[in-house]
Amino acid sequence: MKLLKLKRLLALTLSCFMLTGCTLTERLGSADSSETDNVVQNENLANYFGLTYYSGENINPVLVKTDMNRVLVDALYEGMIYLDDNFKPQPMLCENWEGDGTTFRFYIKQGVTFWSGEPLTADDIVYTIKTAQRNTNSIYKTRTTDIQSVYADGENTVVITLSSPNMNFPSLMDIPIFREDTEGLTFSDGTGAYKPVQENGVWHLVPYENWHGGQLSEFDRIDLVNTTRSDAVQHSFETGDISLMRTERIGTDSVTVSGSVDIYKLPTTDMHFLGFANNIEPFSIPAVRQAISLAIDRNGICSTQLQSFAEPAVLPVNPQPEGQSTDLDRTSAISILAASGIADNNNDGILEYQSVNGRSVSLTISILVNSENPFKVAAANQIAASLTAIGIKTSIEEVTFEEYQTRIATENFEMYYGEIRMTPDFDLRSLIMTGGALNYGRYSNAQTDQLVMDTRASGLEETKTQLYTHFLAEMPIIPIAFAKDQVVVRSNLIKGFSPSPNWIFHGVGGWRKN
Repeated sequence: MKLLKLKRLLALTLSCFMLTGCTLTERLGSADSSETDNVVQNENLANYFGLTYYSGENINPVLVKTDMNRVLVDALYEGMIYLDDNFKPQPMLCENWEGDGTTFRFYIKQGVTFWSGEPLTADDIVYTIKTAQRNTNSIYKTRTTDIQSVYADGENTVVITLSSPNMNFPSLMDIPIFREDTEGLTFSDGTGAYKPVQENGVWHLVPYENWHGGQLSEFDRIDLVNTTRSDAVQHSFETGDISLMRTERIGTDSVTVSGSVDIYKLPTTDMHFLGFANNIEPFSIPAVRQAISLAIDRNGICSTQLQSFAEPAVLPVNPQPEGQSTDLDRTSAISILAASGIADNNNDGILEYQSVNGRSVSLTISILVNSENPFKVAAANQIAASLTAIGIKTSIEEVTFEEYQTRIATENFEMYYGEIRMTPDFDLRSLIMTGGALNYGRYSNAQTDQLVMDTRASGLEETKTQLYTHFLAEMPIIPIAFAKDQVVVRSNLIKGFSPSPNWIFHGVGGWRKN
């Protein structure tokens, strides 16, 4: 490994550090604080920009399977829209759009060309969307679930018809576009600010000279570091081979990066929540669900157990509506329970409720949690302590992820600590509507169903307010927080770095070297 680095340093011909044929253990074992490692890092810090590249698959923006290539996709491809920090759609490859909730027309920006020089047309966008739609492994397939038809109306207009009205549908159209019939190439033809080039069998990126966003004045080369294992990415970053990466911070395989770095926290649609067995007591009682929600210290959980990589949420949308409180309110929780006749009648410190058969039953519950995620375990423990403090005796049940999945699927739980990556339109149908695929607690309420569908169809703030007010009264699930991803950049590499939630290379035209 030292020999490879010496060759790159002395000859300056290797554009990436090859991990193929070398395990992470071997790579770490070769490092002994040598002068060679330090010299390479200094070289990289001065004038080097490297990205992870897994060459074991063709790079196609809707078909790549490994997360190792996601940042690379952001550098190369663009969608019709991109999402701002509030998950609102902004124009990218389309100039504007219009729609009535069922039929949408997207008007494509004219004069955009692919790296090959071919013009971007509506046919390319239709082809991309259909490719995502028919491939079950595409991360964008869920964006296309309600698309009934998609076709080109001339060269510059895409028409999409939905099977179910959704005024927020444009938020789903950040699917990165590639040129029709180029998925068989090593790199599908794209329109992004950078394009791939190959020299002496090695790939790297250079600015696309005809990019519709203008000329890139800096960072005239980005090296692609051929990486075969995801667990090697962090080490490659710390040695200077990789300059930028996006990772989960509070996941099962969370990454904490040492050294001199700039860390950016990106909002996500990844919601942490509590689910109930809604069809059994005491969770069939709305007052119990409301009280549990009010007794949770979301702000404390986000700042401690979730290490500030999450925003508190009481409603299943990110960001929270203006003025919506996520504060702990134990007083209101106790009052709601008392108003429903739930009280500590025998002075044992545990609340009791009257069951449907007239018996007095102690209010004791258990929260099922995935033991393999320490952040969720810590959050669940904090929730259990908060609930126990108001008289709801709560324990947690830590199980392996495999058992957790089985228990959830077979409805073998009282409460569970859940996580879901929602689509950017924050579609609630599968989660809380009657018969929803992810409605594991079997919650069912006709008014909820109607409000969810009405809100999707109208997109009106008034309808959203009605849905949110009803949600807070019912609490079919209890949102806890929306996680944040971390983007880690070598310190002082980029001035003007401003990533958007799903597009790290947002604002690339304004990047400058520090």
